[in-house]
Amino acid sequence: MIPSGREWLGKIFESLLSALPITVVVLLFFFITRFALPANFFQDADGFVYSLSNDNIISFAVAVIMIVIGMALFSLGTEQSMTEIGRIIGASLVKKNKFFFVIIMTFIIGVLVTIAEPDLSVLSGQIGINSQIIIWTIGVGVGLFLVVGVIRTTLHQSLNVMFLAFYGLCFALLYFIDPRFLPICFDSGGVTTGPVTVPFLLGFGLGMAANRGGKNSEDSFGLTALCSIGPILAVVCISLILKATGRGLPAQYPLEEASLSSIWESLLSGSVKTMGSVALSVGPILAFFIVYELIFIRIPGRDLARIIIGMAITYVGLVLFLSAVEWGFLPIAQNVGHMLGTSKLMHYMAIAIGALFGIFGVLAEPAVHVLVAQMEQVSDGTIRKFHVLMMLALANGVAVALSVIRCHFEFGLEYYIIPGYILAFVLSFMVPKIYTAMAFDSGGVASGPMTSTFVLPFCIGFALSCGADVYSYGFGLVAMVAMMPIIVVQALGLQSVLKSKRALAKARKRIVEENDEQVIHFDWNSAMEDAG
Repeated sequence: MIPSGREWLGKIFESLLSALPITVVVLLFFFITRFALPANFFQDADGFVYSLSNDNIISFAVAVIMIVIGMALFSLGTEQSMTEIGRIIGASLVKKNKFFFVIIMTFIIGVLVTIAEPDLSVLSGQIGINSQIIIWTIGVGVGLFLVVGVIRTTLHQSLNVMFLAFYGLCFALLYFIDPRFLPICFDSGGVTTGPVTVPFLLGFGLGMAANRGGKNSEDSFGLTALCSIGPILAVVCISLILKATGRGLPAQYPLEEASLSSIWESLLSGSVKTMGSVALSVGPILAFFIVYELIFIRIPGRDLARIIIGMAITYVGLVLFLSAVEWGFLPIAQNVGHMLGTSKLMHYMAIAIGALFGIFGVLAEPAVHVLVAQMEQVSDGTIRKFHVLMMLALANGVAVALSVIRCHFEFGLEYYIIPGYILAFVLSFMVPKIYTAMAFDSGGVASGPMTSTFVLPFCIGFALSCGADVYSYGFGLVAMVAMMPIIVVQALGLQSVLKSKRALAKARKRIVEENDEQVIHFDWNSAMEDAG
């Protein structure tokens, strides 16, 4: 039940490889700006000089250690807890013949998982509306779309047609809201699928598909993507009803210099707060599973104990990860964004550094590693997780770079989102269905806690330093990060289809001889005479 030493070391090594690249970029940036450039090089129009202090770097280094350990614990814990819980409940619901019971249980699960998502709490506090209204409305939206996903799996309906219909509805409603609110609408869909939600939904979908069409069915994917649509529609509805315009500026910007003692105090208080929020995240899910298990399933005690231990490991890992990101990574990201936005010349550097942050940020997303591992498992090894991980990283880098460019030139998010999703929908009708399902799931998973607590603060800091409107040009990054993997993964599927067609054409040429197309006419009488 407790992972072996070899498993621990393996996960630690994987986590170290994931966090190391972004650490190297930050440290190089620190040494270059501190020792190779003048002290007032990053001075804004008001005369304020931005820099990375020694205390910031010390806190960042400690945060890296915490993130490596936290990612390892989280990865080990989710494999035997969250993913397993989702798989067991999904398989159990499939076996029930009571339609309304399945619908009600699915809706409750969707709401519970969503309101417990830490990323959603972070975003809801920045919108300018009561955060509880946001959280519960989005929870209901996810619950409803999880029901839609279950019905789709049951009836084996086309996933790309459903995406086309629901996203078309989203785009139609966007014309009736304040344009400044558009980026937050799409960002809400990305942050909902975070470290708690994704492992559960992936296991839930796999459990349902395994009991209906086998583990290789494309129905094992798609739930995460469908559940990302619910928050978009929910926030659109909120903005229409409450006339929300997002006027309030997030309190943590701009960054203020802090001493090392205050930083450690911040870590302590932040960790206590994170422990409470993560307990509210995983606690209701575990309690629901235990009650559901006692009433409907009755799994062996050893398996139940294994899940509880896995949940405890997940809890510790998630606390370490989120505490380190919010305490050590977020201040660095804010300040780097401010520094690179102080002059037009630095904007080009911001594009390159933002791309690197995007590439290395997705490598540090715990849920991304869960998804790519399941891709390889479901495809029986034909889809290599390393290949997909690298493509997701490149897509994430392009998404961040495009977001910085958008902030620099100050044009609307719709100029990216509308053509991007049109291309995604066109590709969805040209590739196997499993690639479409995996692509849309990848978009939701890539926009996890590392994006919302490191890369997003970088872009918001850059927008503030440039003097751009934060809600129009600072937000929207999560939406871009959620869209790019959809295009890239389906492009991989298209490449696979074209490669198969080329291989088939070559095989046919080797089989067909030069004169195979000639028509031979037999003279029956001559043939009989020759035979006689």
